[in-house]
Amino acid sequence: MIDTKTADKELQTYIRPQTFPVAIRMLKPGEPIPERARRPARDFKKLSMSCQVIDMSRRYGWMIALTREDHICSLGITAIGFDKPLPIYNVGTLCEGMYTETKEAGQRSEAAIDKFSPGEYETLLVAPLDRATFEPHVVCIYANPAQVMRLTQAALWKRGGRLASSFEGRAVCADIIVTTMQTGEPQVILPCSGDRIFGQTQDHEMAFSIPWARMEEIVEGLRGTHNGGIRYPITQFMEYEAKLPPRYMEVNRLWDAEKGKVSLTNRDRVVAAYKRSFADRVPVYPIVASFAGTLDGLSIEEYCTNPIKAITAMMNYYERYQPDVVLAYNDLAKEAEAFGCKVKYSDYVVPSIEGHVLEDKANLAALRMPDPYKTARLPGFIEQCAALVKAAPPAAMGAVAVGPWTIAMLLRNPEMMLLDTFEDPQFIHDLMRVTTDFCKVWGDAIVKTKIGLSFSEPTASISLVSPDNYRDFIAPYHKELVDYFKAKKVGLTTHICGTTYPIFEDIIGCGFTTVSFDLDQQADPKLHVDQLERFVEVAKGRAVAIGNVDATRFEKTTKEEMEADVRRCIDAAAKHSGFILSTSCEIPPRSNPEIVKWFMDSAHDFGRYERILG
Repeated sequence: MIDTKTADKELQTYIRPQTFPVAIRMLKPGEPIPERARRPARDFKKLSMSCQVIDMSRRYGWMIALTREDHICSLGITAIGFDKPLPIYNVGTLCEGMYTETKEAGQRSEAAIDKFSPGEYETLLVAPLDRATFEPHVVCIYANPAQVMRLTQAALWKRGGRLASSFEGRAVCADIIVTTMQTGEPQVILPCSGDRIFGQTQDHEMAFSIPWARMEEIVEGLRGTHNGGIRYPITQFMEYEAKLPPRYMEVNRLWDAEKGKVSLTNRDRVVAAYKRSFADRVPVYPIVASFAGTLDGLSIEEYCTNPIKAITAMMNYYERYQPDVVLAYNDLAKEAEAFGCKVKYSDYVVPSIEGHVLEDKANLAALRMPDPYKTARLPGFIEQCAALVKAAPPAAMGAVAVGPWTIAMLLRNPEMMLLDTFEDPQFIHDLMRVTTDFCKVWGDAIVKTKIGLSFSEPTASISLVSPDNYRDFIAPYHKELVDYFKAKKVGLTTHICGTTYPIFEDIIGCGFTTVSFDLDQQADPKLHVDQLERFVEVAKGRAVAIGNVDATRFEKTTKEEMEADVRRCIDAAAKHSGFILSTSCEIPPRSNPEIVKWFMDSAHDFGRYERILG
């Protein structure tokens, strides 16, 4: 038969409990109490309880004897037979209102607690297992769930099957002592409220009680299951490759790129900017539409009306300059054209509207909602978006649509629209309702091609409207549009021409993921604001900034002037990431190809993060 010291040693080897396993013996009347045993009433000058002395033994290493004269808990006194159950106990009064809703339910709970007969035993004796000078009836091990699992596995090593235990969350001393002794079976123990309050049992702890007659069998089960590969501490599977935070992995990728093991794609640089992280350099692209067509020998009208030629031209432009972002973008007139406006083409400038369908406001009621798949040039643009996605350049891809305010202005006539802001504000809201609803339908059709989405709002500029006009007539619809696509997990970019710094906070408040902006257009040089620098100060990382090298330079400038403007932008915004270097607006259709190269070369040179971050 195993002895207590050997049993304790085996438990320490295979279970490693945090506190001492406790040897428990119930002494019958007349059975002597060991002299070394502490007595709560005599030695502590306080009464105690069953769970409390078990916990004192497992934490302090003391041998304690608890008799009726030392005991204060009526539940424990009744369970271990130190006194007879009183009617107040039997009828469920002690449970009612605390553990059970009714006295009847409480009566059933009290009856379910295993009990010794009154007078069957007169002393509860506990001691740490390895220091016990007596043969225990029960050994109780407080442990975490994994350790209790190991003990359960050990108990089934020879017999198999399942281990049956029941729980009440109350009077746990009965489960540990009475149930274990009466059944002769190990028990999984769920410590009760009293044990946790008065015995200081912690939230993570459970317990396992073993009849002494089964101890040798369970020790053998611990050895057997251990040899079979079931261990405590639990063996963790470690042969995997960790998925570290993205920024950690980006550093590894940059090291690999430096060593030539991998190549960073154009898209990688853009993704890093959106994650507020860093690749090898600042992502860069000029805002290009008709320039791609003229570069390919197309007229502006051909580029804007022939989607097949347009996508071929855009891909040729991409191969030539390798921008980090490539756009499906032709012109800003196609949406108004779909509502019935006439478009005017030129050989030198971007298309414009020459006939406004709402110069008579009464026409609003008869305005038909365009169908993205059937009306005017809209289907061709969807085709262009799909073709760009199919071509799959290793760059970020976005489509440029026109926002609700600019569509409204082109339908009405900009001058009349500005007068309407104070003469007929309700008409503006009615018109914005129509154009915003269209932008939702139009945007849905675009994002179905799996391309990014931008709504350009050149006429929302403070160069044209006041900040209050933006807040009253534009921002509510911008926010509605952003929220609509945000619900579909699509972030929106916007571009606004001219002066915008007075409404930066409003634009950010609408929720745009990315904001592209122009140069400040104020006539007085003394009032000039570097809008990129101001946006970085205001945004504080809440939106990605795109901008803002002077687009007018692309027809005529010097290499030194281009380099200076590129450096201005990079020095203003690149240090904290969340920045994509671009142009202040669409570059002119007849831009000088050599100047575009200067722009890209300067960006690659000055935009290296090792230079920016030191």
